[in-house]
Amino acid sequence: QARKMMVDLPLMMEVLHSGDTDIKMKALVVFRNIMGHLERKEASAIAVQLVEEFLPLFDNECSQLRELSVGLFRDMVESVEGSDRKKMQKKVQRGLLPLFFHMSDQTSSVAE
Repeated sequence: QARKMMVDLPLMMEVLHSGDTDIKMKALVVFRNIMGHLERKEASAIAVQLVEEFLPLFDNECSQLRELSVGLFRDMVESVEGSDRKKMQKKVQRGLLPLFFHMSDQTSSVAE
């Protein structure tokens, strides 16, 4: 079922860039659920490909969207295994500065 939904991944990524806040949050929840149902090796490869797509959402004015995007970013980083780790490391480094700025976010779950 999750693999079938991966066909919709490009559409979901488009929504993250152009949809309104409520739709973006729903897309993140769906994406998190899909990733949770994939085999670890599949999830690892997809995480490396898409992790950078979530960086712009860290600065969204909606604290719930920031919380979801930071949480999904964390989950994606943790899902990586094997040879994907080096690829992910480079991409994570690009996300560290935005994450650092959110350490003092008013929403405690984002700051954590």
